[in-house]
Amino acid sequence: MPELPEVESIKNSLSSKIINKTIDEINILSQKNFIGDKNKVIGTKITSLERHGKVLIFKVSNNYFLNIHFKLSGQMLYADNIDSAFYKNIIPFTKTNKMPGKTTRVIIKFTDNSGLFFNDLRKFGWIKVSKKPLIPKGVDVLLKNFTLNYFEKIILASKKPIKILLMDQDKITGIGNIYANDSLFKAKIHPLKKSNELTKKEINNLYQSIKEEINQGIKDKGSSGADEAFILPDGSKGSHQRHFLVYQRENKPCPRCKTLIKRIKQNGRSSFFCPKCQKLVENG
Repeated sequence: MPELPEVESIKNSLSSKIINKTIDEINILSQKNFIGDKNKVIGTKITSLERHGKVLIFKVSNNYFLNIHFKLSGQMLYADNIDSAFYKNIIPFTKTNKMPGKTTRVIIKFTDNSGLFFNDLRKFGWIKVSKKPLIPKGVDVLLKNFTLNYFEKIILASKKPIKILLMDQDKITGIGNIYANDSLFKAKIHPLKKSNELTKKEINNLYQSIKEEINQGIKDKGSSGADEAFILPDGSKGSHQRHFLVYQRENKPCPRCKTLIKRIKQNGRSSFFCPKCQKLVENG
């Protein structure tokens, strides 16, 4: 968290607010969360915002880039007046609706006195200054080159459990735990099933399910799940958590068959599934 729909929603929200603004100062409160020379971008104008997988990228007028990865608990808040930044809601992890808060790690100030607060409870997220955009290796699920043919090739070439493969950012970028769980449910595929054991029909169903779930997540402006870590730049929440199919629904009835949803651990992450709709058929 945040995943592709959440980062896309942050990008969409910020685009109308910060494009063509000039960076006046960058206040680094936690050096761990900022990498590179801030002076390379101070005095430059933000010319465009891009998203590649889970990475948000600001291009500036001297052709440098500010690359932002939110990791597990990163947030980006915008304020028209950085000296008096109040929000309607209490910001998660901070116990306040005024910024900067105790989890604020970097403050970006523009010449019109508006600005951005980069918050991160766990300090795993980062902002990096670079000469080239930091684009993940995997194919972004919203790009044209994320084709059914590509998807089929990487699935049939792997013996990994399908849930683990979907979250491998070196293969497919943008899908995290929320959308992997619900896409697999929609396609009626057990998260433990080996990737290369999927049928062509299952692969096609899963491909379509991923597209549908990701686009629905964007339409809902992201997911503010049980921890409410994800918020939009104005401090409001996304609404996709109201449409979770199996994610975070352990012991609740399956939306199809009413069987209770189960949870298991895979690579340290929770996988949610319906034991009836997503049967694991063992070979032999």
